[in-house]
Amino acid sequence: MSHGHAWGKPIAEKRVDLSVRIGSLTLRNPVLTASGTFGYGDEYAHVVKVAALGGVVTKTVTVHPRPGNGPTRVAETASGMLNSIGLENVGLARFRDEKLPRLRALDATVIASIGGETAEELEELLGALGGQDGVGAFEVNFSCPNEIGRASCRE
Repeated sequence: MSHGHAWGKPIAEKRVDLSVRIGSLTLRNPVLTASGTFGYGDEYAHVVKVAALGGVVTKTVTVHPRPGNGPTRVAETASGMLNSIGLENVGLARFRDEKLPRLRALDATVIASIGGETAEELEELLGALGGQDGVGAFEVNFSCPNEIGRASCRE
């Protein structure tokens, strides 16, 4: 307890409820990691108490593993930076079998970022991960990965 005024009466410590509801999902607080900036989440467990976050938005997962683009992947510019990662990821099977159990063990609220090149791939990802314990929600990545030999997302 702290003494917050001149009369010397203790002020009881109060916890502030920072929880957030999004549909049927309740997050501990509104702090989420951004997809791709925090890996799959387990890589930072030695630095951050993952369970204290509102949620971990994972690196985007695709049906099949992707090696991503070779170097150079990041370039500094006068107004920020450009990146060309190419959606490097371990693929659905390894994410489900290796990454997701680690996040469950860390008591993380998982928002799985998924990416597919077709509606069928997105359906496969949702079907495979939708019933998994520990997946609270999905982010669907509709971005265009910068891939060598691919001029645009409309090809």
